[in-house]
Amino acid sequence: MSCMGLNSTELQEARDYFKQLLLPFSSSFTMFHNYIYVFLCVVGVFANISIVVVLLRPAMRKSPFNLFLVVIAVCDASLMATYLTYKHVELCHPWYFSFPWAIYTKFYAIFSVFVHSCSLWLTVNMAILRFLVLYRGSRSDTIIPQCNGFGAAFTAIILAFAIACIGCLPIFIRYRIIEGEVGPVPDLCLEGKYSKDWKPTDMIRFYGLSQPLWWNCDWERINYWMAALILKLIPCLLLTIFMTLLVRMLIEARERRSRLCGGMGNGNSQAERTTAMLTGIVAIFLITELPQGVLTFAAGANPRLTFLTLQMNNVFDLLSLINSAVNFVLCALMSHVFRREFLQTFGVCCPQSSENHSGAPINKTSNRSILSTFSNIAKPKSSKKNGFLPVPTNCPEDKNTVQLAMN
Repeated sequence: MSCMGLNSTELQEARDYFKQLLLPFSSSFTMFHNYIYVFLCVVGVFANISIVVVLLRPAMRKSPFNLFLVVIAVCDASLMATYLTYKHVELCHPWYFSFPWAIYTKFYAIFSVFVHSCSLWLTVNMAILRFLVLYRGSRSDTIIPQCNGFGAAFTAIILAFAIACIGCLPIFIRYRIIEGEVGPVPDLCLEGKYSKDWKPTDMIRFYGLSQPLWWNCDWERINYWMAALILKLIPCLLLTIFMTLLVRMLIEARERRSRLCGGMGNGNSQAERTTAMLTGIVAIFLITELPQGVLTFAAGANPRLTFLTLQMNNVFDLLSLINSAVNFVLCALMSHVFRREFLQTFGVCCPQSSENHSGAPINKTSNRSILSTFSNIAKPKSSKKNGFLPVPTNCPEDKNTVQLAMN
């Protein structure tokens, strides 16, 4: 009997069934994945490095939510860099059987799960903190303390790392390096991609990973359910809840602005743009992580589905890579302040920006307009023209809208 509660016959039947069912798809997708993951990793690493550089500029360091994006970018860049290295060495590669590669494989097996979990919980805490800021700013009487500062951001970031550590505790102790006996090169390596690197007379010593001797089925179940609940299902559930709340508050803010402006609003406020960008980041995370969370939980209820997840590993890897690389696109599309700072940092010949640090347009006043202003001051005019009050050019905002903009 295995830790899944299935005997050897049931295991083999489940393995053969899902392999036969998904083999055409998995084979085709693997060929596509082998090309696209290199592009995503290389571009994603440089994109996340640029996020860190831009968000550390003086104009961008004022928002505590940018601190979340910096830490998430560091996690995503580290994940893609280690994944690119790990995928480079395949079965039968000359490095594959070496002791240094066994060390790196153990490091990657632990580090990749931990970093990805940190990134997920950072996104969850960022969504919760943004909701609390907007909720507190939209109500005059609330017991929620001030949480729109760097102190609250640091606390949420530390809490995200602590939760990820708790969820990864069994993984930290799950692997040990084992040494195999010296033996001939496997026949598969003499016929495949790396056949030119091996000879039939070559003898190799194999190093690999295994569980510790004391590791039993109880530890395996603890590891599975902690990973499924703390690292997958619970954060996906929280992301769903708070993304829905953020979207609802964003719609309410736009409706309030429309009512105040009488249908003549001059665009979204800075708070609305920030909320929309963070909501987009949360939505991408949810789209890429929710299928994995649901399937992982289903495999816990029906162990046969574990072999389905094994056939979908490349699909889940690609979704994680897309999630790690897409934040730069969202920041560039939804934040003109980010675009401006990016051009000023990396652009060779940047056009002069027409926006200040808050994202509002800078009105350039000429000497003629200054003289005209002083002339108008010297000659005051009636505020009425033809019996009508002048139409205001800017929409007034109520106390709640102003408070949101300040946040």
